[in-house]
Amino acid sequence: MTSIASRTAWLEGPGDLVWRDEPLAAPGPGDVLCETLITAISPGTELAAWRGAPPLRPGNPFPRVQGYCNVAKVLEVGSGVEGLAPGDRVLTLQSHRSHFVCPASDVYVKLTYAMGAKDIATAYLFHLGYNAVLRSDVRAGSRVCVIGLGALGLTSVAMAKQAGAEVYAVSDHDHPRYLAEEEYGARGAFARAELETLRGEMEAGAHAVLLTTNSWANYRLALDIAAPNAVIACLGFPGREAPPGDFNPLSAEPFYTKQLRIEAVGMSPLENDNRGFTPFNLRDNLNYIARGMERGLPNAQPIISGVYPAAHLERAYRDLDARKDNAVTFLLDWTP
Repeated sequence: MTSIASRTAWLEGPGDLVWRDEPLAAPGPGDVLCETLITAISPGTELAAWRGAPPLRPGNPFPRVQGYCNVAKVLEVGSGVEGLAPGDRVLTLQSHRSHFVCPASDVYVKLTYAMGAKDIATAYLFHLGYNAVLRSDVRAGSRVCVIGLGALGLTSVAMAKQAGAEVYAVSDHDHPRYLAEEEYGARGAFARAELETLRGEMEAGAHAVLLTTNSWANYRLALDIAAPNAVIACLGFPGREAPPGDFNPLSAEPFYTKQLRIEAVGMSPLENDNRGFTPFNLRDNLNYIARGMERGLPNAQPIISGVYPAAHLERAYRDLDARKDNAVTFLLDWTP
């Protein structure tokens, strides 16, 4: 193997992005060496770190790598690797980096010829919406309300609609409301000033509320519009960047009276167990979504607001943070 250094993006602190050249060893037994083609920015996670939002886990969050939506080309395989060969395109959860060595088991999808790398790079963002739908027991005919229409809000709308739900959405931004209705099939998308109309449309409330923001006001709205025995599925982190709200988030009315279930839905099992008890896991979900993208459903194009050269990652963050041109998310092109 010719000596290869990986050009890797690190965040040293809020707004302090640096690039490091990290030498790579040859792939060992069971490993693959890959060259990144396309990565997708996960705006919620990456911009929170970029801004210096309070970390989700104890300890110093910096320095840290950024990103986890990576489509790459296999350059070399180690001994014992089966089912992968040089030239194959693969989806992994590797960060924004030009090259990497990882266990072959960390490859989640082997792309077919017909799968577009740009689409598949967004598959994990759709998986998060899909996992929220699965965990909320959404089925055909369910009324679902998605609060917040960033990247995960829109992917949640898409996957709830694909499950057969009647989907409604709330956002104060015009362009995401347009995408939710016209591109992803929401029955209605409403600004907060239109909440009475939303309540009228949903009649007895939402069977599932998919909350994708950190806002206490939106959490309170979720409690309000949830139907009795509903699920509030949290893809956001209420209160992460704000002091405690001026209300009791678990007050008897509505939490106890409605018998609500409030659940964090951002994680799923990595793969099935050896007896098949966890079929809706990250590996199988990503393959399901990738096969669907091959046929155009879900359609990734509405959430891809542009493609930047990988070296322009910092500019991409700044443009996303400023909502430049109504951006939802950007891809990074790593090809020479």
